[in-house]
Amino acid sequence: MSDYLTSKELAELVDCKPNQRAAMTKWLDQNHWRYVVDRNGLPKVARAYHDRKLGITTDNKTSRYDASPNLQAFS
Repeated sequence: MSDYLTSKELAELVDCKPNQRAAMTKWLDQNHWRYVVDRNGLPKVARAYHDRKLGITTDNKTSRYDASPNLQAFS
């Protein structure tokens, strides 16, 4: 299994066809998802990031950007 979602998996998430790169990047931007674009223009989303965003895994080691603020630090 790849570290990145396939174009078919990403299209299923975004609800578009696997070749609609512009629709994928628009959805990812609007929903504040992190991604990179490969040399073919296909957005690449890390599988681990996808799993964390959807609550499939609770691994917090690499989710420092998505963590909620520590409000107790202000007390």
